[in-house]
Amino acid sequence: MDAYVEVLRPDGTAERHRIEGEQMTLGRSPAAGITVTGVDELEPEHLLVAPRPDGCWVAIAKGSRVGAVVRGAAFEHGLLAWGSEIEIGSIKLKVSNTEPGAAKEQKISMPIALVAFVAIGLAGWMLLSDPNGDLPETAATAPPLFGALPTCGADGPAALHNAGEAAEAAAAKSERYVFSAQDGVTAVALYGKAQVCFGQAGQTNDARRMQTEREALTRRIEEDYTTHRLRLERGLHLRHFDDALAETRSLRALTRHLAGPYSEWLTLLERRLQMLVDTAALKAASAK
Repeated sequence: MDAYVEVLRPDGTAERHRIEGEQMTLGRSPAAGITVTGVDELEPEHLLVAPRPDGCWVAIAKGSRVGAVVRGAAFEHGLLAWGSEIEIGSIKLKVSNTEPGAAKEQKISMPIALVAFVAIGLAGWMLLSDPNGDLPETAATAPPLFGALPTCGADGPAALHNAGEAAEAAAAKSERYVFSAQDGVTAVALYGKAQVCFGQAGQTNDARRMQTEREALTRRIEEDYTTHRLRLERGLHLRHFDDALAETRSLRALTRHLAGPYSEWLTLLERRLQMLVDTAALKAASAK
């Protein structure tokens, strides 16, 4: 069947994306099935869309900074009639199964909706399942978040200038750590650059101050890193998939600057946990 997501921007422009296959993710990351650029409100993979004859199943990623609204009410997941609009921050997303100019609203009967819910859960399970179990085994130990001190790239007055800029940027980024994990990670590197540049400029006291700031922030982030890993292990062990999904997202946010087996495992784990959480929600809804 033909199915589309229309992205309606506040400046009046719109773009139309075809939903390929049984389901796709939409977000600002190139890894998403549908990539929407220039919208900071969106998570890397903000929502999942799965077209069905009587509507489109939509699930919003848990822990998203900006929630979704449908018809004036907060929305997390559910089967939406074709033509429905989803508001996320400054943009609207419209799910459609018609070509432009051929609008068609459909009502969703409850029995058919519940069948679709279960079908989506089963299809996702079959797509993402592993012959050795329902969750992927970790392929590697967690990598370190931080590397060696960066270089200054300048000497004399230029080094002092670089140090001042890095110190100012580091302070701003560190304050945003509670909102954006990567800002905290970036702040550590900036404090390191400021430390090295102040040292090359002969400003020993300032270099020590930057070292103190860097080490304090490093300890704080690494403690959070360890805590999230322990909570993830506990959530997986107890099969508390909601908790495990939240910790997986926190770890992905902290390691987004890294690449390798551990990051790949987190990506796959997040997708499978999301499917398990959605499937459990659908079963609970169908039981009411």
